[in-house]
Amino acid sequence: MKIAVINDLSGMGRCSLVASISMLGAMGHQVFPVPTAILSNQTGYPKFSFVDFTGHMDEYIANWQDMGVVFDVIYSGFLSNQSQVQKIKDMHANMSHKNTLFVVDPVMGDGGQKYATFDDNLCKQVTNLACVADVVTPNVTEACMLTNTNYNDFVLSLTDDNLQIQFLSLAKKVSALGPQKVVVTGCERQNKVYNFVYDNGNFGYTQNQMYGGHYSGTGDIMASIIAGELASGKDLFFATKTAADFVAVAVKDAFEAGVDKNDGVNFEKFLHLLVQSQK
Repeated sequence: MKIAVINDLSGMGRCSLVASISMLGAMGHQVFPVPTAILSNQTGYPKFSFVDFTGHMDEYIANWQDMGVVFDVIYSGFLSNQSQVQKIKDMHANMSHKNTLFVVDPVMGDGGQKYATFDDNLCKQVTNLACVADVVTPNVTEACMLTNTNYNDFVLSLTDDNLQIQFLSLAKKVSALGPQKVVVTGCERQNKVYNFVYDNGNFGYTQNQMYGGHYSGTGDIMASIIAGELASGKDLFFATKTAADFVAVAVKDAFEAGVDKNDGVNFEKFLHLLVQSQK
């Protein structure tokens, strides 16, 4: 399958395009990377260089369009400029077939806070993009941002007894924006990590052991594997479980090896698991 991945390129941190190209390539897909920004390293490090790629995107994409490239999946992640939203919408309109899957990972923040390079206008445009997607994969913070849900109130309201009910309600609110398939990722509770799956009214979740907190790139890995499995014809719950299990194995390895969280997980040594998932 031909998959366009629209995301930043970070030289350090094992995230974004570096992660997506690795995951989707291991799954047998042809990856067409579209950089939205080029960073020396992801923004969790104390300092980073940042180059906005917006001014180059039109020419970059137009060359593919002139050659008649049509995508089976278009998957967007980190955006650096609000004008990139319309470029992605145009790409989807002009370079899709009737069954092309549009996946949006609405990268905006984590831990209840916006990322350093995001403002309210950019978040609003990312929300607009999520509204026209087939699949969205927000983390808990982003799901709250998409639905104007107060993050702190939502987190404080969670109990072991109402966890599924609360996330079902949140996922339904995200789906009401437009996407039929929603995965709310990375809910950490009681030393477990949950991912909540909502698919055309059907609801389920995955559960894995948590090791040492959040590592760079795990959200990108999740979204990439989900996109890749859906492209291979798998259902959303299977795709999410495959992604969650992969992340759990890689995070356990990183935790036991003492890897710095900003450096991400050593996913390369586990790519064979994704090769096997396609057999």
